[in-house]
Amino acid sequence: MTTWIITYNVDNNTHVLKVESEHRPELDEAVGLVTQKAEQEYEELEYEVDPGEEQTPAVLLSERFGITITGITEH
Repeated sequence: MTTWIITYNVDNNTHVLKVESEHRPELDEAVGLVTQKAEQEYEELEYEVDPGEEQTPAVLLSERFGITITGITEH
């Protein structure tokens, strides 16, 4: 099993989430893992859904918590 480091940015600070996986997490998988952590550790921001914008998991993470994924690397 390999340790993967998912880096993400919130409030102009870089944070890391370490995960164990046989394979490199895909972006959507990383977004899901960071969203789970954010739901436990961060306050949800007030946001409005823009009907003209595609609401991907990454967009929702950014709108709900102000978090962007910045990288996925092998430890």
